[in-house]
Amino acid sequence: MNDELMSIGRFARLSGVSVHALRHYDDVGLLAPAEVEAGSGYRRYRAGQIQHARLIRALRWIDLPIEQIREVLAVEGDASLILAQHRDRLERQHSLIDAQLRDVTRFLAKGLTMQTMQAGCRPVQISIAVTDKPASVAFYQELLGQQQQPAQRTSHGDFSAFVFGEYGRDDFFLLWLQDDPDRLDRPGRSNLGLLVPDLEAAHQRAVAAGATEVQLPRGTEGMPRNSAVRDPSGNWLGLFQGWTGPRPVQIMIAVDNFQTSAAFFEKAFGLRTEIARRTTEADYPAFTFGQYERDDFFLMWLVDDQDRVDLPGRSSFSFLVDDLDAVHKQALAAGAAEVAPPRDTEGMPRSSHVTDPSGNWIGLFQG
Repeated sequence: MNDELMSIGRFARLSGVSVHALRHYDDVGLLAPAEVEAGSGYRRYRAGQIQHARLIRALRWIDLPIEQIREVLAVEGDASLILAQHRDRLERQHSLIDAQLRDVTRFLAKGLTMQTMQAGCRPVQISIAVTDKPASVAFYQELLGQQQQPAQRTSHGDFSAFVFGEYGRDDFFLLWLQDDPDRLDRPGRSNLGLLVPDLEAAHQRAVAAGATEVQLPRGTEGMPRNSAVRDPSGNWLGLFQGWTGPRPVQIMIAVDNFQTSAAFFEKAFGLRTEIARRTTEADYPAFTFGQYERDDFFLMWLVDDQDRVDLPGRSSFSFLVDDLDAVHKQALAAGAAEVAPPRDTEGMPRSSHVTDPSGNWIGLFQG
């Protein structure tokens, strides 16, 4: 075939690319016609452009975005890096579809009824800073007796956490391990309590996995039998004899002043402190969620004693709330600093972020 000019219709038939697509490719600068008649605007193509058009058709068939096709066409020679990146995206989409199919299968088997979340506000996740993420994942897998699993799926990748309970129920909680020093919300040293069904066994397992022993299992007035260790990154872990687990049962949040911080959390999130520990010397208040001896039980302690050896650093934790926009505004009115306004984020519920007056990062998620 010689390199004669041909109409867009004939070029479309020979190349296998529709007229509509050819016009679009011209508009976006991907495949321009060889000639455009000034008066009529008719597009004319040369036979030599057919292979070019067929290549574009093949790349569009594999769903390569226009910008990446432009890059492939501009590369002289090997385009394997671009194609490898696109393969990763397709594998991500495949993974997402698999997850959706599993959910559809579950809905077909169990129905569409969803559990009702506890009204108001409750802790739903915490991030813990670690120095060596693979080693820390291995440590917590050994301690908790479970594997990480995808907690957020996006078109770019899966983001894994330790998942407790079931989404849509009051026992749902996420434990994230974070090792990115450049993240603005990177926490300081954390202080986390875990409920375990066999304290001695859990304590021994933690030490064998690489924890530093702080306190042997012992009885303590006003609280369950407990022990304390530090994980390989220096985070404090309290282990508490309980009815289930292992699962998070409490977090400690460092604040500048207990009274003013308690007032902030009450005004911002509608929380109320309750006496969570009673001794012959004093009562100790905390924010209490759920009911003791049920899997929705959780304690959040505010700590302002700078002399405590287990004083946490700046925390990064999140609440599940029943009206995100209203609670976000309420938090700002109570004295929180806005980090991110309510917005939609791929692979997770609608969310926002604030910092409390002591500098702790608080994520808010629509529940």
